[in-house]
Amino acid sequence: MLGALWMVYFSFGLAVFSMAPLVETIRESLGMSKGAMGAVLGAWPLVYLVAALPSGALVDRLGLRRSLGIATVLISISALLRPIAGNFAAMFGAVAIFGLGGPLVSVGAPKLLSVWFDNKERALAMGITMTAPALGGVLPLVTANSLLMPAFDQNWRTTLLAYALITVAVIAVWLLVATAAEKIAPEVDRAIDPAPGFSGAWELLSHRAVQIMLVVALGMFFFTHSLNGWLPTVIEDRGFSSSVAGYLAGAVTALGIIGALLGPRAIPESRRTSAMAALFALYGVATVLLNVDGKPATFVGLAIIGLSKGLAVPVALLVLMQLPGVAQRNMGAAGGLFFTAGEAGGVTGPILFGVFSDIGGSSAGLVLLAGVAMATAVLALLLRTAMAPPMASGLPSRSTPPGLE
Repeated sequence: MLGALWMVYFSFGLAVFSMAPLVETIRESLGMSKGAMGAVLGAWPLVYLVAALPSGALVDRLGLRRSLGIATVLISISALLRPIAGNFAAMFGAVAIFGLGGPLVSVGAPKLLSVWFDNKERALAMGITMTAPALGGVLPLVTANSLLMPAFDQNWRTTLLAYALITVAVIAVWLLVATAAEKIAPEVDRAIDPAPGFSGAWELLSHRAVQIMLVVALGMFFFTHSLNGWLPTVIEDRGFSSSVAGYLAGAVTALGIIGALLGPRAIPESRRTSAMAALFALYGVATVLLNVDGKPATFVGLAIIGLSKGLAVPVALLVLMQLPGVAQRNMGAAGGLFFTAGEAGGVTGPILFGVFSDIGGSSAGLVLLAGVAMATAVLALLLRTAMAPPMASGLPSRSTPPGLE
């Protein structure tokens, strides 16, 4: 199941990043401003924002096989429609469809890990899972402008179609593996006593730590989604060619794989919130370095972003599993809340970065991201404080989430 989930998340990352190295080419081909292109990049987070909470309830009710199967189909439809888009509206709609399938993956992944792995295995499984979207993102970043575009006579439509066909193949992989797993362990696919839909989410919102975590998610996704779409353009603005920018953006994602594999398991449970705060502070430092003249500063900034990026989401999801009120039975609802709040930042981030870039170049967008990163670091410290009273009461921290006891 971990391998099949990995493939699903790989297609997720591929769909998210497939347009990034081709942003300027697509923008010029369709006659869009940078602000309009930012709106396209923010289209799927906009739909995701609305769909995330219902997706949490859907995963809890339908089970993993069905919900993640639906997700792979929607991701493939989005990927297949992008190469045939002829204007802003068509491209916006094609990208937006991904927002219906994406949250099912984002919510379903931690749900699957919570029910198939115990507490000791979960951090490693989370790290392995998070390498998938990173590798899915590396593929287009390193092959689009250097390999496929030259091979297809600089045709961005054919290039996107090649990536789309990979997402179609993942549908068969998931259905085969998940169907076999459901037959072996039918009681695992769906919780015996799932949280009652949206009421599970409202119950979670009564916890202050959950509330703070949702604002942290908003800041984190604002930052990461902005860079997901605009990083190759930022690198080009630092004097690099489009192909070199693709390689460097791919290297950033590759560093994220290292962070995702090694980091979550190495960080003790009691220090995860402090680690989150440090990661966001590093994000801020990195964006400042990207604004400094000189390629050495660019290289250092990109390296910091890469290593931090691989750690941020898996550590945040592990912290989410520790929050008061979060258990196996309502993990779908908790994930739905997390990604709903996060995609509020995911929607506004790419758009505002594009608007700022239209006004003052990518340097203005980077200043915006530095401020968001530092504010999120402060919020992560507040989260640690909100979680402190139960730990200070003398009671041992619970290593096994409710529902697995």
